[in-house]
This record gives sequence, C-alpha cells and structure tokens, in this order.
Amino acid sequence: MSVTGSWNLTLNSPLGAQSATLQIQDVGGTYQGTLAGTGSPTPVEELKVEGSALGFSADADTPVGRLRLGFSGTVVGDTMSGKYRTSFGDFDFTGVRA
Repeated sequence: MSVTGSWNLTLNSPLGAQSATLQIQDVGGTYQGTLAGTGSPTPVEELKVEGSALGFSADADTPVGRLRLGFSGTVVGDTMSGKYRTSFGDFDFTGVRA
C-alpha cells in the first residue's frame, strides 16, 4: 500500500464540506508533503505512516482564518478516512486518490 501521490480531501466542518488537496512524496525513504485548501500549499509536518495508519499536521487557510490541523486516519487502496483536529473540535475527513 502506497500513500504517495495526490489526494482530494473532503473535510466535514460546521461550515459545510471543505475541499483540500494533499500531496505526498517518498523522498529517500522519508515521506514529505503539502496541504492546499483555499490558500497556497503549506508543508505537512509530523507525517507518519505505519501500515495503513496515517497521521500529519499542517497550517491551512480556512473560511475562518488560518488554523492548525492535525489529521489521523487510515488508507485503504485509493481511499482514506479519519478525523482532523482543530481548535474548534474534531471532525471527519475522507479522501480519494486523484
């Protein structure tokens, strides 16, 4: 199972579904990536992949301003799902490989 590539994410929020794009690359055995929502792409930090489990954090421009988001989820084939954490609470997200 590979997590590398481009992912189209849907983040459920109190303001409705928000779209984002997650890019993940394997650079010499280390995963790196960017997250882009309504603004410019920002680097993904603390990106960890263990089996089908995925976790990372990133700053993102949102309809309510710039927020720190923390993601944890699972990848199964060309889909991912889980929760993301904000200062307003935890919410569900889904993703499909682009």
